[in-house]
Amino acid sequence: MTRSSTRTPTPPRPTVLIHTLGCGKNAVDAEVMSGMLADAGFEVVSRGRADVAVVNTCGFVKEAKEESIGEVLALAAEKAKGRIRKLVVAGCLPRRYREELPGLMPEVDLFLGPGDIPALPELLREMLAESAQATGTPAAPPRSCVGEGALSEDAYSRRHVAAGTPAAFLKILEGCDNRCSYCTIPLIRGPLKSRDRESLLAETRMLVRKGAREISLIGQDITAWGTDRGETGALPGLVRDICKVRGVRWVRLLYLYPSGIDEQLIDLVAEGGKVVPYLDIPIQHADPDVLRRMGRRYGPDDLRRLIARLRERIPGIFLRTSVIVGFPGETEKSFHKLLDFIHEIQWDYLGVFPYSREEGTAAHEMKPQVSESVRQERLRMVQDAQADILSARNQALVGSDVELLVEGTPARRAAVCRHRGQAPEVDGNVLLTGFRGSPGDIVRARVTSSREWDLRARIPVSRPMPSESR
Repeated sequence: MTRSSTRTPTPPRPTVLIHTLGCGKNAVDAEVMSGMLADAGFEVVSRGRADVAVVNTCGFVKEAKEESIGEVLALAAEKAKGRIRKLVVAGCLPRRYREELPGLMPEVDLFLGPGDIPALPELLREMLAESAQATGTPAAPPRSCVGEGALSEDAYSRRHVAAGTPAAFLKILEGCDNRCSYCTIPLIRGPLKSRDRESLLAETRMLVRKGAREISLIGQDITAWGTDRGETGALPGLVRDICKVRGVRWVRLLYLYPSGIDEQLIDLVAEGGKVVPYLDIPIQHADPDVLRRMGRRYGPDDLRRLIARLRERIPGIFLRTSVIVGFPGETEKSFHKLLDFIHEIQWDYLGVFPYSREEGTAAHEMKPQVSESVRQERLRMVQDAQADILSARNQALVGSDVELLVEGTPARRAAVCRHRGQAPEVDGNVLLTGFRGSPGDIVRARVTSSREWDLRARIPVSRPMPSESR
């Protein structure tokens, strides 16, 4: 007679839903969080019911804070319906408002700062265990685990990136020392802290193994990398080392402070190769008085000389910037200096933001403040001007041959791609027909038409383009 055997079923892994808001730096933090949770035995899900929901928030300006709070309240409603057991608010908002939030949001179970992500798996285990034992008892008050520190290099080594991701951000530093009068980053992320070179190279190799072909260097001001360690002009050397990593095809430089762009950096981009001819240079304004009040260390003539030098040394370079309208003391005359400067320079891409009055910043107390209606009117004027510029610049690309990084290949539809002059998420796409391949491929195609932000292209082209150096 055969004795039947019974097997103890494996308990399901606790599920965690992560919703990330804000910039690429926040996205990297979320990938670190995801990797640590997976290593600790949690299952990270993208939708639906979950044992825990985490909102990785942005607290930079008013609109970002409102979006973050709206998402928290939406998930709190899901928790009330029983679709979520525990709700965590992480990221910049808890760091900035660590004292106020626990009293304002009793429906949240845990508040967590950006540097405290390594503590999350153990905190979740404790919370879920307590929840299982405390059925029918009143809810515990929110916990707060919000410190001052930044993520450790070891934390970045556990970052989880989905396999087959063609482009990835590489956060090379944390915080900022520029102390612009309107900016909350030093309040939230602290002073500048450059990451370790070898750790960054190891992370780059990991990203390439996962499928990344484009590496975008990010940070509040990447030209400052190494200066907190007494290293000046260190960024070009780091970029050259990243370019040497086998499998990297494109390297993109995002968020460069104008006065930090020196001849070494210009030489690096002018050499061609893997560093794409694209720089993101936030200028914020072009009126000398407004720039002085903002705490920016340059004037409009400095910007003119820099841009002329870049276009002379790097023909065909793509330039992106961002500007703020409605800053305290911005008169009609000073605003039109900015608008005239935008028409003069003809940026390839431009982001415009209305000034957000943020407590704790020097600009918060500046007078006179510009009314909301005037800020919105000036915002629309800059948007309209840049839309015309972008339309003309995109139209000028029609008929040209470009190299494209394929990011997605939907069935029976055009592949979604970007050319070298388009940064991830912000500069539009190229919709490619005639493509047979996979995401991560780099192909040559001809631009056939333009429409608003996007371009259309097709394969094959009638003549080959020079191969990119590997």
